[in-house]
Amino acid sequence: MTIEQVEVFTVHHRVEPLRSVSIAPIPAHDFVYCRVTDRDGITGWGETYLIPGIAAVIAELAAMVIGRRAIDARALWTDVWNASEHTWAASALSIAIDDLRARQLGVPVHALYGGAVRDRVRAYGASTGYIEGRDPAETWPEETADHAARGFTATKYRIGRSPIAHEMAILARIAADHPDMALMADGNAAYDIAGSIRVGRALDELGFRWLEEPMPQRGGYAAYERLAAALDIALAGGEITQSRHAALETIGRGCFDIIQPEPVIVGGIGEAVWIAELARLHGIGCVPHTSGSIIGIAAALQVLATIPDASASPATETPYLEVGTDPNPWRTELPTTDLLALEDGCVRIPTGPGLGVDIDEGFLRSRALTRLVVRGSD
Repeated sequence: MTIEQVEVFTVHHRVEPLRSVSIAPIPAHDFVYCRVTDRDGITGWGETYLIPGIAAVIAELAAMVIGRRAIDARALWTDVWNASEHTWAASALSIAIDDLRARQLGVPVHALYGGAVRDRVRAYGASTGYIEGRDPAETWPEETADHAARGFTATKYRIGRSPIAHEMAILARIAADHPDMALMADGNAAYDIAGSIRVGRALDELGFRWLEEPMPQRGGYAAYERLAAALDIALAGGEITQSRHAALETIGRGCFDIIQPEPVIVGGIGEAVWIAELARLHGIGCVPHTSGSIIGIAAALQVLATIPDASASPATETPYLEVGTDPNPWRTELPTTDLLALEDGCVRIPTGPGLGVDIDEGFLRSRALTRLVVRGSD
């Protein structure tokens, strides 16, 4: 059951009308998919974001796994990681190999990491952002009502593009109109520390669960340490964390109350699970960030299956699954299985083999921008 072939696909979907986060437009949903096939024809899928050169890097690394067994995932991951030092590429291959070896064994991926501790996880509808030409005073209430109609019991807004007073007034009306909806906010690096404190205190008064990444992270940790000391609302962040070492430093400095490793960036499912356990040791939460594509969401769901609750109390708030709600075929049309069906605001943990999602390969191949193939010698 050795690996015989690796295929790397790049895909693109233009977002219309244009949507934005606080500091930048989001013109498209672009991803790289990695399909790993063994000699028996069993396949596993992985994913990461499409950035310049990433498909070629994955294809180069794929040559290292050809002819080897997926069950030896630790050795494969180590070799790939050491060869590339590119966590995004390593993530795609690692997720695909986990999917493949779980399917070979006939078990869900979470069984490879000790099994599930819950049978479902609460999902939140992630805002589509700012819609070109429309005021959030119109779009945010519409979006919240849409989320409620779909069955979500939690919503996260992307904030920071309009004046603080304007946006806080909109969110205050929404909180009053939807008292049973759990609310979160993502600043997407919109604010300086003074603005972050002002926004954080306002959101805390409105009962928001967390404020996510209100300031840039690339400038270092000092500002987030100061912000954490100034606010009572939980701070969430870490979606661009690219290693367990970076996660350890972030957690150790007390920057966040909730760490958000993304499996398609941090090195795969195993690394995200490791960071979740590290967070638990430090008494903070873990809510994996997800991409807009079904494979990345499925990977995060497998991580969430393994994360224990913070305590045995029935009042403990369990982790959340992030689910995008904007028009995106890589979330809605690529899968042939309904992984994200909501029941009382929750998504069920898959019990089938692998990631728990099957891919419409015909749809993918018809829409792919490029395809690279790496095969073993006969």
